[in-house]
Amino acid sequence: MGIFINARFLTQPVSGVQRYGIECSRQIKKLHNDITFISPGNILHKDIANELNVKVIGRNTGHLWEQKDLPLFMKNQQGAPLLNLANTAPLFYRNNFITIHDLAFFHHPEWNSKKFSAWYNFLIPRLANRSRHIFTVSHTIKNEIEACYKISPEKISVTYNGISQKMVDYHHAVMRPKEKIIFSVGTFSQRKNHHNLIAAFIESGLAKTYQLVITGDKNKVFSEANLDEELLKNSNIKMYAALSEDDLISMYQKAELVVSNSLYEGFGIPLLEGLYNGCKIVCSDIPVYRELYDGQASFCDPLNINSIVSALNDSLKLQGSKTHSAELLFSKYSYKQSAQLILEQILPGTS
Repeated sequence: MGIFINARFLTQPVSGVQRYGIECSRQIKKLHNDITFISPGNILHKDIANELNVKVIGRNTGHLWEQKDLPLFMKNQQGAPLLNLANTAPLFYRNNFITIHDLAFFHHPEWNSKKFSAWYNFLIPRLANRSRHIFTVSHTIKNEIEACYKISPEKISVTYNGISQKMVDYHHAVMRPKEKIIFSVGTFSQRKNHHNLIAAFIESGLAKTYQLVITGDKNKVFSEANLDEELLKNSNIKMYAALSEDDLISMYQKAELVVSNSLYEGFGIPLLEGLYNGCKIVCSDIPVYRELYDGQASFCDPLNINSIVSALNDSLKLQGSKTHSAELLFSKYSYKQSAQLILEQILPGTS
C-alpha cells in the first residue's frame, strides 16, 4: 500500500524537528518501496528533495498549503495514509499519522509570537484527537500529550531522534583532536536560555582558557532572548546565526564540552550528537534530559548561575568523556528504528 509523506519540513531551516523529518524520511524510503513525498514549491533543501524524489503540488505555501492544497491532493488518493513528521498536518484529512515533538506552545506560549501560539494551541489538540496515531520523541512528551489532551497511551508511540547519516559518515572518515571549546546549539530564544549560559561561562573563569561557541538559526516566531550585549564583548564568546552541516559536525568533533541549558525540550539532539563525537555534556536538570541522558551528563539548574558554573567546572575536570556506555544510546536512539516503528503502525506487519 502506498504511503504519502508531508515534506513541508523541506521548506524550513533545519532545527531538531526538520532533522527528524529528513532522517526518518531517508530511512522510511529505504524500508518501503511505495512512498510519495509531497511538498509546496518553496523548497530550501533541493538536494534532499531530489534524493527523496519529492513531488511538488499546489500553489500555496506554509500553513495555507498544508490546510488547503495538501488535503485537496490527498482527496484523490483513495484515503491513503498521510505521514506528517513535523508537528502539523491537514486538519480535515481523516487518515493522518503525526509526530508531535513537544508541547512548548502549550506550557509556555510567551516563548512564541502570539499568532504562532494561538494557531498551535488551536490546531495541535484537534490533530491529536483526530489522527490515526501519534508519534513523539520521548516518554516525557508522550506523558504530557496523554495528560494535556486526554489521549489513550495506546495511540502514542515513542520514536526517538538519532544520529544523522552524514554525521556517521564523517565519524568513520575523520576525527579531529579536541580543543578547548564549549559548544551549544539552539535557536536564539528564551527557551534555550543562552543568557544564563553566557553569564555562567564568564563567572566561572573558563573564559580565560576556553572558547564558548553558540550557534542556532533565529526564527521570527520565537520571542528574542534577552541577551546582554556587554556579555558578548568577551573575546572568547562566538555566536553564529547558522553553521552549515559540515561546519556543525566539525565543531562537534573539536569541542570538548557540549551544553544544553534549555528550560524545556522534547529530546535534545545536540546532547546525543555531542556524545557521539566524544564530548562531555552538561544539561539542564529537566525531566526529558533525566529520562534520556541520566548517567551520561552533568546536570544543572538552568536558572541558577552558580549551579551552571559548578556543572561546567566539574564536567571539565572529568578524565575523558562519559561515552563508555553511550553506545547503548546510539542503538536505542536511532532513526532506522524509529522508521521501522512508524511503518509498523501505518502498515502492520511491514517492518
